[in-house]
Amino acid sequence: MGELWRRLWYLLHRRRMQRELQDEMVFHREMLERSGTPRKHFGNETLLQERSHEMWGWTWIERLGQDLRYGMRTLMRSPSFSIAAVLVLAVGIGVNVAAFGLFNMFVLKPLPVRDPDTLVRLQRSAPGTFSSSVPYPSIAFYRDHAKTLHSVMASTDRDVILEQENIPARTRFVTSNLFHELGAETGLGRVFDPDLDDPKGAPPVVMLSHTFWEQHYDSNPAVVGRVVHLNHKPATVIGVAPRNFSGLGLPHEPAFWIPLTQEPYFVEGSTVLTDTSLDGMVDMWARLEKGVSPRAAEQELLALTDELRRQSPKSVWDKERLVSEPGGYLQAVRKDDVPMIMLVGTLVLLILTVACSNLGGLMLARGVTRSHEISIRFALGASRQRIVRQLLTESLLLAAMAATAGVGMGYLCLRVFLSQVNAPPWLNPAPDWRVVLFAGATGLIASVVFGLAPALQLTAKRRSGTRSRQVLITAQIAASCVLLIVAGLLVRALHFAVSGDAGYDHEHILVVDPDLAAHGYSATTARSYLDTAQARLRQLPGVTSVGLTSMAPLGHKNVTSLGGYPFGIFVSHVEPGFFNTMGIARLNGRDFQRGDTNEVVVSESLARRVWPGEAPLGKQFLLDPSNALSEKFTVVGVVANARMMSMHDPDATELYQISDDGSLPHMVLLVRTQGKPEDLATAVRTVTSSIDTGLFPTVHRLSESFQDEVGTVEKGAMIASLMGASAVLLAAVGLLGLVAYAVSQKTREIAIRLALGAKKTHVIKAMLRQFVVPVAIGLIGGAGLAAAASQLLRRILYGVSGLDPAAYLGAIGLLTVIISFAAWVPARKALGVDAMRVLRHE
Repeated sequence: MGELWRRLWYLLHRRRMQRELQDEMVFHREMLERSGTPRKHFGNETLLQERSHEMWGWTWIERLGQDLRYGMRTLMRSPSFSIAAVLVLAVGIGVNVAAFGLFNMFVLKPLPVRDPDTLVRLQRSAPGTFSSSVPYPSIAFYRDHAKTLHSVMASTDRDVILEQENIPARTRFVTSNLFHELGAETGLGRVFDPDLDDPKGAPPVVMLSHTFWEQHYDSNPAVVGRVVHLNHKPATVIGVAPRNFSGLGLPHEPAFWIPLTQEPYFVEGSTVLTDTSLDGMVDMWARLEKGVSPRAAEQELLALTDELRRQSPKSVWDKERLVSEPGGYLQAVRKDDVPMIMLVGTLVLLILTVACSNLGGLMLARGVTRSHEISIRFALGASRQRIVRQLLTESLLLAAMAATAGVGMGYLCLRVFLSQVNAPPWLNPAPDWRVVLFAGATGLIASVVFGLAPALQLTAKRRSGTRSRQVLITAQIAASCVLLIVAGLLVRALHFAVSGDAGYDHEHILVVDPDLAAHGYSATTARSYLDTAQARLRQLPGVTSVGLTSMAPLGHKNVTSLGGYPFGIFVSHVEPGFFNTMGIARLNGRDFQRGDTNEVVVSESLARRVWPGEAPLGKQFLLDPSNALSEKFTVVGVVANARMMSMHDPDATELYQISDDGSLPHMVLLVRTQGKPEDLATAVRTVTSSIDTGLFPTVHRLSESFQDEVGTVEKGAMIASLMGASAVLLAAVGLLGLVAYAVSQKTREIAIRLALGAKKTHVIKAMLRQFVVPVAIGLIGGAGLAAAASQLLRRILYGVSGLDPAAYLGAIGLLTVIISFAAWVPARKALGVDAMRVLRHE
């Protein structure tokens, strides 16, 4: 410890020590001269000073300061180079910072709530199931009996009609302890209070979201105490949620917050508080007791689930359990997310690779002008290690400035992205310590990557640099090739998604969801409502047919999948006439008929996978092939593939059953029109709501869902195209620098060849021949890497193979043209040199 303090004292008093050392050396030199000893016996004063400095310790700090000051002066003497280098590297770092910032915002950064690390989201899980929601009676059971949970919260979203504007407004019904548990207080009005708002007969109350309050009430504080009508039911506004209130991180900020216990008041006939069926549609969160791990809570909840099964067998699935994931964060990383995260990470790292290779080429080209300086420093006795350290320090300065610019660039990219996706206001893209640390680490690594090889090459006695140039070129070409091919694949997928055949007509269909199950409809009352609605809708001018299905196309609601098969099979309960309404072609067999019970219709893809090479009609289909007692259905028809679940489904293995009592309350109506569907939307809504004034059916065009599906690929294609374009631009600039560097080293050779009468075309071929091999290796390697990366894109490459030749040939062809032009320009310019002037100079 004493040694540490001694070195620290020397560091803080270094200038004083330096003056004292110089005075002492002057004294000893004078004493030596007075004694008649020749001065040369005193030794090298500079060497003696350096040895004394080393005895003080921590000399590396002083040398680092010297290197930084010298490096800054060197960069300021070449402002054009410095600005170009910072901009090139800032692009590479900025893209990585934006990608990491997005990951940080969604996964690593906790929500603005109290004690986010003790929050968990609890979801139901069982083989062959999709729904993760929990029936509210089950939630209440867990809340009352779990010892590992400090508190339990729940929420469910519904659209209600705001009577003043007659528009649907998203409403989030939540347990009244939500605001308190998340530590949210409002400066306007009050938050929900379980003692005031939960008792039976409590006055109906609502809270406004901050955004809705600003947009629809002009931030008027007098809104508190005002009565609003939702679904024709009056309620009092008691407060406005804070601007940064995230709730539990759910997307789509609601307009209203309402206590969950009051949901039956606003939704007539609702059984959400008493429904023990398998479609609770309520999401569950909890706060763990202090010191309790999520795994311990899962184990206790598993035992409670077994007890709940004994009390209410119909409310619990076979092999059901509650699984937890972090609830204090916007998004938890699931196993299925890892491939896409790896793909995005690889793409942004390729941008950084291109930028580093580009900058390495610029450093090599700039090194030609510094060769004289480096030679002088060697002649003065500087070691190679010392010069390499100085060059790396300059690279570090460039990387530091680029990292700073990259943080700003990444922030701007995130701001634009969040504005495009209509993100809630509490999502803050401002960089935090994680983003700054990531940018600093990326800049440090980049400075070594692009600075070390040129530094070693410039300080080597043999400075041809051929191998270094080839490695840099190969890296740039390979990375650019991967990015261009991936962009091409996504653009092709977008083209197929927009212009390809989805298997049904999505342009002329309205989807009407009366949400009968939420209003407590039984199978009998649902049948009556649906029959009446179909009859009245068919009488509307412009309506050609009406169909029914339990799973709205591309709606991601009421999704049912079969287990026991090595691939996913999505099940839809439909009524006769569904295929005609949707425009799904019947390939074989017949449609459903009234009275069918154990009959099914399968898609062409499903028939091919279950009975390859066989005729499927009349075959017995097992819902669970692993169970010998599984219910059997007879195949009566085969229809064309229709992507009902997702436009990105490569197989479209769909199974259609006739509707039954369990599916009728969940049915949606499909209305096919002759003209534009939006022209009939108002009339359709009027008809379906007039049958039961307590219902508020939602009506939307199927093409809207289609566009939402396509929008995912569209955004991915746009981002990948921007990355590919920036990579190609960086690679072209870098190749220009590398070729210019190679030409500058061969100026004398070019002059001699031209003086001896060589043809200019032969000279150009000789100069560019050295670039053919690295370019070829880069293109081949890039295509191989793209083929591997494209396997991660298979889920969203609708209609396109991961080895699509058009995307590969187009990307390689475009890159080859750009590379050829980038190499030709400096080579062609070199032929304009005056051979005699060059030779006289040499």
